[in-house]
Amino acid sequence: VTGGDVSNEKEIPKNGGAVMRQGVLKIALYRDDAGTLHKRSAICPHLGCVVAWNDGEKTWDCPCHGSRYEADGTVKKGPAKENLRKVST
Repeated sequence: VTGGDVSNEKEIPKNGGAVMRQGVLKIALYRDDAGTLHKRSAICPHLGCVVAWNDGEKTWDCPCHGSRYEADGTVKKGPAKENLRKVST
């Protein structure tokens, strides 16, 4: 079990994202321009790799096969066909 990019949600700036460990889960967190925090699973549904925040493109990118997701977790580019799962924690 590895840590995340940040240890606290407060570290994420507006229009920024980071992966944070929450218990055994990896959470992809994005804070929009209004300051609202959006939570998605950081696990790519294609092969189960952990996505990473791409600050230049404002996307979540999977290092395994190149899937890309919009900041809100919707698929932008495959091979993944499913969005990042919403997290309610």
